[in-house]
Amino acid sequence: IIPRLDKKKSAINRIKRLKSKQRLDACNDELEGSFHTDDLTYRHYKPKMKENTNAVIIMIMDVSGSMGQRKKFLARSFFFLLYQFIRSKYDQTEVVFISHDMEARECSEEQFFTRGSGGGTIVSTAYVEALDVINKRYHPSAWNVYAFHASDGDNFGTDTNAMLCAAEKLKNICQLFGYIEITPDDAPSWYDEHKISNHLKQLIGRAMKCVTVKQKDDIWRAFKIMFGNYGGE
Repeated sequence: IIPRLDKKKSAINRIKRLKSKQRLDACNDELEGSFHTDDLTYRHYKPKMKENTNAVIIMIMDVSGSMGQRKKFLARSFFFLLYQFIRSKYDQTEVVFISHDMEARECSEEQFFTRGSGGGTIVSTAYVEALDVINKRYHPSAWNVYAFHASDGDNFGTDTNAMLCAAEKLKNICQLFGYIEITPDDAPSWYDEHKISNHLKQLIGRAMKCVTVKQKDDIWRAFKIMFGNYGGE
């Protein structure tokens, strides 16, 4: 395009062409006063990739009836550790809090950690809420997105397909999507067969990891599994 025309280089090209022509025969006035299309040189700009220096952590916690204070304490401890880790890697780090039972809602930090437990569990609502927040405020083209979900593994069986669909979408736009399963001490006989991690494990890979926490001593081990070999470390 004309605004990118390099006038200096185009003029040099014209002079070179005319001098070359003069070696063969005499140039007429028209040749000396006009440019040929071959003389014209344009400036071209190469796109420069710039790494994002911003990150958002989406913390998702199950607050259904089965998530008591002990389980929420373990979840909070894990969330605190990962926040410190990610904040050390980026210039700006924001945190989004989402709590869910049968419905999901974005909430404040205080509400996230102090709200009482109650109701059933529909996990897909939380993942859909996270996707909505990312789409509206933290597009992956400008933000490094991390999402982490802590739950005791219980979910309505009819929600499995919707949960997996939303989880895969979340995985595909996150730097890392982590699921922390806080295994209950008094798990019923059906628990191992139906727990959430059994379904999410099919998505495990570079951008999706699942860990299990049973007690406070498991938190550091689970954290190392979650971030093991992350970013070449």
